[in-house]
Amino acid sequence: MKITTWYLKLNGWFERLEKVISVVIILSIVLVVFAGTVSRYAFNLPLYGVDRLGTYLMIWLGFIGFQIATSKIRHIEVEFVKSKVSIRTKCMMNMFINFIAAIVIFIFALLSYKYTILSMEFNDKDPVLGIPMWWVIMIIPISFVISSVRFLFTIFLWLDVLQGKRLETDFVNKQIL
Repeated sequence: MKITTWYLKLNGWFERLEKVISVVIILSIVLVVFAGTVSRYAFNLPLYGVDRLGTYLMIWLGFIGFQIATSKIRHIEVEFVKSKVSIRTKCMMNMFINFIAAIVIFIFALLSYKYTILSMEFNDKDPVLGIPMWWVIMIIPISFVISSVRFLFTIFLWLDVLQGKRLETDFVNKQIL
C-alpha cells in the first residue's frame, strides 16, 4: 500500500501541473485565434501561421487531456461484464486490462519516440512557421510514457482492492484521484 499511496501523491502533483499547462495552452489558443481574427477582419491584415499555431497547440492540449484522463482512470472500458462478476474476478480483469494497456501504450511511446528522433535528424520544419516539427510531436511520446506508467500503477490500486487494503469506490468513484 505504500507504493500506491506514494503514487497517488505524485499523481496528484503531476495532474495539477498538467492542468496548469492545459489552462496556459487554452489561453494561448484563445489569444492566438482572437489575434488572428481581429487582424484579419478589423485590419484586413491576416497574421501568417496563426491557424497552424492554433492547431499545434490543440494537439498538445489533446495529448495532455489524454494524460489527465488516464490519471483519473477514465479510459474506455466495457462495464457490462465486470458488473456481473465477483469483486475478485473484477480486480483480476482490471489488473490484466491495465497491464495490456500499459504495454500497448508503451509500444506507442517507443514508436513515437523513434519518429520524433527522425524528425530531429532530418531537421523537419513547419513550412509556414519555420519551427522544428519535433517541438510539436514530442508531446506524443511524453504523453504515452506518462500514461503507460499510470496504467501500471493502476494495477497496484486494484491489487490493494483485491487484498482488502482499499475500497474499490475509493478510486473508481474518483474520490482519491
